[in-house]
Amino acid sequence: MCVIEDFYPMDYYFTIRWKVNDTISQTEPVLEYKLNDEGLYTAQNLYKVSSETWNANTNYTCEVTHQGKTIIEKKNFKSSNAPFTLTLKPPIERDLFVNDKVILEAVVSGDVKTAVNEASVSCIVKNESVISVTGTINFSQDISQFIRIHNITVDIKKWFDGEMVTCTIHDTINNRDIKQEIRFDKGDGLKPSVVIYTPDSIDTDKVSLVCEVTSPKLGNVYIMWKVGEEPYIKGSTSTPIHQRDSTSVLSILTISKQEYEKYNTITCSVIHANMNNRRNPLQVSTSQRKQPELSCD
Repeated sequence: MCVIEDFYPMDYYFTIRWKVNDTISQTEPVLEYKLNDEGLYTAQNLYKVSSETWNANTNYTCEVTHQGKTIIEKKNFKSSNAPFTLTLKPPIERDLFVNDKVILEAVVSGDVKTAVNEASVSCIVKNESVISVTGTINFSQDISQFIRIHNITVDIKKWFDGEMVTCTIHDTINNRDIKQEIRFDKGDGLKPSVVIYTPDSIDTDKVSLVCEVTSPKLGNVYIMWKVGEEPYIKGSTSTPIHQRDSTSVLSILTISKQEYEKYNTITCSVIHANMNNRRNPLQVSTSQRKQPELSCD
């Protein structure tokens, strides 16, 4: 039903038409008028659809035009409560380590492909717009939703200064704005300790190494690995592990036994808040393995 409220007199002239999935379906429908307690009129029109159309994922649009001005209301009744989200992810490590660039991922996800497709992402830092590059839409089997990734390029100095990045999308189906914010956490600003743990023995075809980054109040850190002189590779990084007097993050690199025995040096590289030159990250190699503690009676 399309409802036009609070107008006077009853012969107030306007035109109305219906669209189904952006295709004109009905023009100049018959209106039913009602007079409210304040002496103003309400007009309404009931648009009937088949059960097949109703059960499908259909967008309905009511367009009302008066004196050259058109008001548009769009609704998808099957997806009005469908999940539609915006998620901001931290910088892509490879771009940070290799190109010294901060590129965030703004991930738009939802059940309805058209909503994800029409959602444009706008981001600002200190009231200045930042560059956004839109990717293609894919369907994720893991979450059973359509997703689209927008790459957001942020000035690297502003990011490491801790400036807030604010991104907004408009949910066209539910007619609402969705806002998310992200910023770099400097933590205590101290240089963290970095330790690599290697296996004492190798009994399988795979070898896992662990890089532990620790500080009393650890902020955001970015970790990548190098095997010999090969390009940077990403490990599997944990969420922060909070202990009584410190916070740690672990990065686990799994490589083949053959690679482990082939290369003399495996390096864990860390970019953190207290750095003068991010092109020269904090690095620790396998030769600096943490030794077990010994006690003497």
